[in-house]
Amino acid sequence: MTSHHHPARAGTGGTPRRVATAPRPAPAFTLIELLVVIAIVAILIAILLPSLGSARRSARTTKCLSQVRQLELAHQLYLDANKEVFIDACLHHDEAVTLDDVKRAWPISLSAYNGGSLLLRSPGDDSPMWAASQGGQSDGLTLDQLVSAVNDGLHPDTDHLARWTSYGLNNWTTRSVTPNLDPRREPYDRMAKIPNPGSTVHFLMMNRGHEGSEFAKADHVHADEWREHGDEQSPSVAGDHMELNAHGGPARSWESIANYGFLDGHAVTTRFGEVYSDTLHNKFDPGASPYKK
Repeated sequence: MTSHHHPARAGTGGTPRRVATAPRPAPAFTLIELLVVIAIVAILIAILLPSLGSARRSARTTKCLSQVRQLELAHQLYLDANKEVFIDACLHHDEAVTLDDVKRAWPISLSAYNGGSLLLRSPGDDSPMWAASQGGQSDGLTLDQLVSAVNDGLHPDTDHLARWTSYGLNNWTTRSVTPNLDPRREPYDRMAKIPNPGSTVHFLMMNRGHEGSEFAKADHVHADEWREHGDEQSPSVAGDHMELNAHGGPARSWESIANYGFLDGHAVTTRFGEVYSDTLHNKFDPGASPYKK
């Protein structure tokens, strides 16, 4: 009988060859699962976005408040060097300013007491009155441009200035723009004349000029004018001078929230109703009674 020998196939060692199979694809999301994931992501975004926005606003408020405190700290150093006489306001809202006015304006006179520069722009201040080079729309001179021109011996055009500061002075604490309600009264222009420095507003936040307020380029308000249309209308009138709700609350309201610096050096974030009630009860006129509405 003939013996039939079948040689083993090369490379198999006599073991039958296994047929390779393609890997099974990973299971894909079904349409329903994908929609569920999208819905969950949308819900998380809706929850987190307001919190992130609130955190950003809180951070801006805190940074602005720190800047107000720095202004008050520089003012304390100014007082020590100037026999407790206050800085003055000289950037007018309704008339031209001279070069001498500008040189006396507090953004210039106070800078030497804060290392030669001041943080004068509040975070979030998007006023169109800033110079175009600073993100605004004005072609007027910036503070740095004017100082540089004066240092070079030039005579810059002081009739055409851009916005220099987010902050301003309470005019009750100035000499140049002090209220003339009683000609027999001397201005509250030095610490010795202030009955309660801790309850007298000094620095505040100036109107940003989005509605064309002429105070957007000034360095002070006229708090004595807020009673013109009756005490109940004071927030509306004050809103022409100040950015009452710079840090929250409705516009031109007792509930408007902004930062305020006081003559004793402290600063707070508070609502307008906490610093002003009426002509006889407010924290702007040093002769009035402090009052909380």
